[in-house]
Amino acid sequence: MEQPQYGQDQQGGMGMPMFTPESSISNIVGQIDPNTIVDNLNHSLKGEFYDKEQGLWIMNPSKLPLVNDACRGFLISYSTGVLNNNSTLGIIKEQQLGFLMESVIEDITKEFVCNIEKFGFVPPGPGYADAVYENKGTPDSSRMSSVSNMIFRAIFSCYTRSLNGMESKKIFSSLNMSDGLNFNPQQQQSGGSWMSKMFGRG
Repeated sequence: MEQPQYGQDQQGGMGMPMFTPESSISNIVGQIDPNTIVDNLNHSLKGEFYDKEQGLWIMNPSKLPLVNDACRGFLISYSTGVLNNNSTLGIIKEQQLGFLMESVIEDITKEFVCNIEKFGFVPPGPGYADAVYENKGTPDSSRMSSVSNMIFRAIFSCYTRSLNGMESKKIFSSLNMSDGLNFNPQQQQSGGSWMSKMFGRG
């Protein structure tokens, strides 16, 4: 991990850490990266939960995953394309949010219906081992609903962070406030904040 740079003061000693806007942005964006949500979903779909005492993920007492590997593989791959910084730092309107969620619900619902045997929501047929799926039987609709709704809620929460640019506004507002607290005295002496220079006011 990159260490903060220290400048020399007038007495030749070590001065205060010199924080740059670029490193501040990277640090903040890294902390709110939705990839953490994807990782948590992956563990949950495996049937694991985080044990604080042991400091690791362990299997639930039933020893049963929420879904099989085929279903989990699809859901994690799909979620990875949605739960990222592009989704949270964008600027969308309420109507756009509705359209995005409609497409997400449609995508996952179709995948569940078309792969009902492959994803383990009905008992395996005679050709299951050879990847020949008949999609017959009474589906486990309760588990299908629980799993799909868990994914929908995670994606919805991610999208709402970019509603009207809420997340990006918070980040740049925080950075502007930090810049005014004089984290880098040398930058102040050179004239103007980094935001001022960016917009040609320095």
